[in-house]
Amino acid sequence: MQRVERLGTLSRMGTLSACFSRLLRVVTVACLIVGLSACVKTIKPELPKPVAGGMRFALLAPEAKQVALVGSFNGWAEEATQMKMNDGTGLWSVDVPLGEGEYTFMYLVDGTRWVTPPLAEDFVTDGFGQTNGILIVH
Repeated sequence: MQRVERLGTLSRMGTLSACFSRLLRVVTVACLIVGLSACVKTIKPELPKPVAGGMRFALLAPEAKQVALVGSFNGWAEEATQMKMNDGTGLWSVDVPLGEGEYTFMYLVDGTRWVTPPLAEDFVTDGFGQTNGILIVH
Protein backbone atom coordinates (compact mmCIF):
# COMPACT_ATOMS: atom_id res chain seq x y z
CA MET A 1 0.00 0.00 0.00
CA GLN A 2 2.85 2.37 0.80
CA ARG A 3 4.32 1.75 -2.63
CA VAL A 4 1.03 2.74 -4.33
CA GLU A 5 0.91 5.96 -2.23
CA ARG A 6 4.49 6.78 -3.23
CA LEU A 7 3.70 6.25 -6.90
CA GLY A 8 0.71 8.58 -6.55
CA THR A 9 2.94 11.24 -4.99
CA LEU A 10 5.48 10.85 -7.79
CA SER A 11 2.70 11.17 -10.36
CA ARG A 12 1.49 14.41 -8.76
CA MET A 13 5.07 15.72 -8.67
CA GLY A 14 5.42 14.97 -12.39
CA THR A 15 2.22 16.91 -13.10
CA LEU A 16 3.42 19.85 -10.98
CA SER A 17 6.77 19.77 -12.77
CA ALA A 18 5.04 19.88 -16.17
CA CYS A 19 2.84 22.79 -15.04
CA PHE A 20 5.87 24.66 -13.73
CA SER A 21 7.71 24.02 -16.99
CA ARG A 22 4.79 25.44 -19.01
CA LEU A 23 4.57 28.47 -16.72
CA LEU A 24 8.30 29.07 -17.07
CA ARG A 25 7.99 28.99 -20.89
CA VAL A 26 5.08 31.46 -20.82
CA VAL A 27 6.98 33.84 -18.53
CA THR A 28 10.09 33.57 -20.73
CA VAL A 29 8.12 34.38 -23.88
CA ALA A 30 6.40 37.30 -22.14
CA CYS A 31 9.78 38.70 -21.03
CA LEU A 32 11.13 38.39 -24.57
CA ILE A 33 8.12 40.25 -25.99
CA VAL A 34 8.42 43.03 -23.43
CA GLY A 35 12.18 43.26 -23.97
CA LEU A 36 11.90 43.39 -27.75
CA SER A 37 9.12 45.96 -27.65
CA ALA A 38 11.38 48.18 -25.57
CA CYS A 39 13.87 48.11 -28.44
CA VAL A 40 11.34 49.54 -30.90
CA LYS A 41 12.06 53.18 -31.66
CA THR A 42 9.67 55.48 -29.81
CA ILE A 43 8.54 58.49 -31.78
CA LYS A 44 8.16 61.58 -29.62
CA PRO A 45 6.90 65.04 -30.55
CA GLU A 46 9.74 67.48 -31.26
CA LEU A 47 10.16 71.20 -31.55
CA PRO A 48 10.87 72.40 -35.08
CA LYS A 49 14.64 72.00 -35.37
CA PRO A 50 17.33 73.65 -37.44
CA VAL A 51 18.63 71.75 -40.47
CA ALA A 52 20.90 72.83 -43.31
CA GLY A 53 19.11 75.69 -45.07
CA GLY A 54 16.10 75.99 -42.78
CA MET A 55 13.93 74.33 -40.17
CA ARG A 56 12.47 70.81 -39.99
CA PHE A 57 8.86 70.47 -38.85
CA ALA A 58 7.46 67.08 -37.83
CA LEU A 59 4.08 65.74 -36.76
CA LEU A 60 3.04 62.24 -35.71
CA ALA A 61 -0.25 61.50 -37.50
CA PRO A 62 -0.35 57.79 -38.44
CA GLU A 63 -4.00 57.91 -39.54
CA ALA A 64 -3.48 60.84 -41.92
CA LYS A 65 -3.61 60.58 -45.72
CA GLN A 66 -1.95 63.99 -46.14
CA VAL A 67 -0.50 66.67 -43.88
CA ALA A 68 0.31 70.28 -44.72
CA LEU A 69 2.37 72.78 -42.75
CA VAL A 70 0.56 76.10 -42.76
CA GLY A 71 1.76 79.36 -41.27
CA SER A 72 2.76 82.97 -41.53
CA PHE A 73 5.82 81.98 -43.60
CA ASN A 74 3.65 80.69 -46.49
CA GLY A 75 0.70 83.07 -46.22
CA TRP A 76 -1.41 80.34 -44.54
CA ALA A 77 -1.79 78.72 -47.97
CA GLU A 78 -3.19 75.25 -47.34
CA GLU A 79 -1.42 73.60 -50.29
CA ALA A 80 1.89 75.50 -50.16
CA THR A 81 3.93 73.23 -47.87
CA GLN A 82 2.99 69.55 -48.09
CA MET A 83 4.67 67.15 -45.68
CA LYS A 84 5.87 63.61 -46.43
CA MET A 85 5.47 60.50 -44.30
CA ASN A 86 8.73 58.88 -43.26
CA ASP A 87 8.87 55.12 -43.99
CA GLY A 88 5.25 54.43 -43.10
CA THR A 89 5.88 55.32 -39.43
CA GLY A 90 3.13 57.92 -39.28
CA LEU A 91 5.75 60.63 -38.74
CA TRP A 92 5.29 63.42 -41.28
CA SER A 93 8.05 65.98 -41.87
CA VAL A 94 9.16 68.80 -44.12
CA ASP A 95 12.17 71.11 -44.27
CA VAL A 96 11.33 74.78 -44.81
CA PRO A 97 13.88 77.49 -45.70
CA LEU A 98 13.31 80.24 -43.13
CA GLY A 99 15.26 83.39 -42.36
CA GLU A 100 15.51 85.01 -38.97
CA GLY A 101 12.18 86.01 -37.51
CA GLU A 102 9.11 84.94 -35.58
CA TYR A 103 6.57 82.69 -37.28
CA THR A 104 3.18 81.24 -36.33
CA PHE A 105 2.13 77.84 -37.66
CA MET A 106 -0.28 74.90 -37.48
CA TYR A 107 -0.71 71.58 -39.25
CA LEU A 108 -3.62 70.77 -41.56
CA VAL A 109 -4.46 67.05 -41.61
CA ASP A 110 -6.40 65.63 -44.56
CA GLY A 111 -7.41 69.12 -45.65
CA THR A 112 -9.99 69.51 -42.88
CA ARG A 113 -8.50 69.11 -39.40
CA TRP A 114 -6.39 71.93 -37.99
CA VAL A 115 -3.86 70.61 -35.47
CA THR A 116 -2.08 72.74 -32.91
CA PRO A 117 1.62 71.81 -32.84
CA PRO A 118 2.24 69.39 -29.96
CA LEU A 119 5.45 71.31 -29.17
CA ALA A 120 6.45 74.87 -30.01
CA GLU A 121 8.50 77.60 -28.39
CA ASP A 122 5.29 79.39 -27.45
CA PHE A 123 1.61 79.48 -28.40
CA VAL A 124 -0.87 82.19 -29.33
CA THR A 125 -4.62 82.14 -29.99
CA ASP A 126 -5.46 83.16 -33.54
CA GLY A 127 -8.88 84.78 -33.20
CA PHE A 128 -10.58 81.85 -34.97
CA GLY A 129 -10.74 79.60 -31.94
CA GLN A 130 -7.43 77.84 -32.66
CA THR A 131 -4.03 77.90 -31.00
CA ASN A 132 -1.00 78.47 -33.21
CA GLY A 133 2.53 77.44 -32.40
CA ILE A 134 5.24 80.09 -32.45
CA LEU A 135 8.70 79.48 -33.87
CA ILE A 136 11.54 81.96 -33.40
CA VAL A 137 14.45 81.58 -35.82
CA HIS A 138 17.70 83.26 -34.72
